[in-house]
Amino acid sequence: MTRMTARTLVIALSLLGGSLAQAANMAFMVDQAMSRFSEKDAEFFNAAAAQALTGKDGTDVRWSNPATGAFGTVTPYPDPQKNPDCRELHMVSVAENVKSGGYYRFCKRSDGSWQPAVATKR
Repeated sequence: MTRMTARTLVIALSLLGGSLAQAANMAFMVDQAMSRFSEKDAEFFNAAAAQALTGKDGTDVRWSNPATGAFGTVTPYPDPQKNPDCRELHMVSVAENVKSGGYYRFCKRSDGSWQPAVATKR
């Protein structure tokens, strides 16, 4: 994993409340669109994810960076495990002609930040 890729993953997860240990566990994303994000792409992505975590279920939050051409959507859904403090996000991103996406579960911590939780099975 390149230094920029690792830094982008750490930025993306830390802005959503994740820790460095969680970022290390997300190393599988090296071949994903997120691994190709510029710092600005990560900022746009994180803003969309933060908005989606507090948004209406099923409503796409779109983001794009005209400078790099990266873009995507983040769509919130209720937690499939029925925990009222958790949400599931469907994230789709395109960067450098690589498209990737998936469903990710986040749970709200007592301090109000959101933390990635165990992956959903979809």
